Amino acid sequence: MAGLQHHHIPLHESWLRRLKQSNPEIYQILAQSSFREQARERLYQYLYRCERRLLSRWGIRISPLERANTRECLRVFRSVISPLMEAATNESSLKILHDLVQGKVKVGQEVTPGFVEEFRHLFRGVVARSGIYRKQRSATRWEEETGRRAARLRSEALDQLAEEMLAFEARYQSGLEPEVIKLRQTNVRRIRRVFKATARQWRDWHWQLRHVVRDEKTLGRLIELSPEEQAGIRAGREHRVPFGITPYYVSLMDPEAGSPHDQAVRAQVIPSLEYVNYVVQSREDPKSLDFMREADTSPQELITRRYPSIAILKPYNTCSQICVYCQRNWEVEEVLSPGALASKPALDRAVKWFAGRPGIYEVLITGGDPLVLATPVLRRILEPLANLPHITRLRIGTRTPAVLPQRLDPELVRLLARLHAPGRREVALVTHFEHPSEATPEAAAAIARVRRAGISLYNQQVFTRFNSRRFETAALRRALRLIGVDP
Repeated sequence: MAGLQHHHIPLHESWLRRLKQSNPEIYQILAQSSFREQARERLYQYLYRCERRLLSRWGIRISPLERANTRECLRVFRSVISPLMEAATNESSLKILHDLVQGKVKVGQEVTPGFVEEFRHLFRGVVARSGIYRKQRSATRWEEETGRRAARLRSEALDQLAEEMLAFEARYQSGLEPEVIKLRQTNVRRIRRVFKATARQWRDWHWQLRHVVRDEKTLGRLIELSPEEQAGIRAGREHRVPFGITPYYVSLMDPEAGSPHDQAVRAQVIPSLEYVNYVVQSREDPKSLDFMREADTSPQELITRRYPSIAILKPYNTCSQICVYCQRNWEVEEVLSPGALASKPALDRAVKWFAGRPGIYEVLITGGDPLVLATPVLRRILEPLANLPHITRLRIGTRTPAVLPQRLDPELVRLLARLHAPGRREVALVTHFEHPSEATPEAAAAIARVRRAGISLYNQQVFTRFNSRRFETAALRRALRLIGVDP
């Protein structure tokens, strides 16, 4: 939670005042508690009272969306200040809050404004004062009626709720909207001209990989970059922070910098200066980057195991492009790095390890992105696992449906279909679509090929500040269903 730069004291006082105004009761609890455990106990009692109030008839009088948000805020707040969370993360948000209100740390020095802003919204949320939903309309409530009249009033209330939800979702562009499709087609033609590529080459995943964008100069020829984006890429290259974007994914970005529609796309792959600074500083203590404790859960080279019946195999330690939020990008040397494929002896030892553990029935093959490998290479990795009688599910983690849909070609689909044996063994793909704008006709066509072969495809969304706005995930889920991905 440490701040990256120093600010003058008035800024600290301003943020502290905003925190107090968001919920004076919580602020008072923190101010009047002599030590952290006392603050924790008093906060738990306060949150319990808030929940009791929410479940009373008072809760009926607020918007259903506000009520749902309040319930979630209460759950999150309890979790964040719990000793269990502190033990798991080796960090105490409660200590920071307590020290902040007690005057032991300051905003802009030990604490970032972003930390305070997060809790300011949480403070408001636990008392149904988020300010993001309109108040309940004063019409007769269906709960006070019975029979058909109650049903009709309830239907009217649901109409209002649906209208409000759709209004929120409409803020987020989908890659399936006609005007967006037309813009992306223009983008593709522009990028192809820069690379002197034919339409056939564009559809070839090998061509896409050969032309992965690796530097600011090349990306700047394809789209306009803001000064902040330029600085982030330059700093990343200087400090050897992995960077790379497929030409296809660049085509999902608006040509002008600063567009409100493509920030969730750009932010996934264009590193900010803050991110680069964090990575560089964390290299002094590599364990701080391994927040999933990969080193402590790897009983064998290439393998991670956290659950009784499921284990991870990581045969390929790079991707077609680098996502800044990835839990393993600290292990990646470079996009498409030549030495990323594990050696045959290491893979053989990993298969032998799985063979000796009949309690494991599912293997998640991830990395890196294994589908970046050529299909014959992938076959040599998957077939030995499929031949183990106790392995009944092969799950492949890949971002190719979102960033390189050309990869899901007939040859790959035939391999997956051959390994998928209903009633005996399931083969499934799990991917990361982060925003509705990533759902495109190209992705839909590629996914359709996979699904026709009987292969399921699931999405695992990673929440960031750029895809966590109201109903943004709901809009993503609707778009994913349209292209054949289970949210």
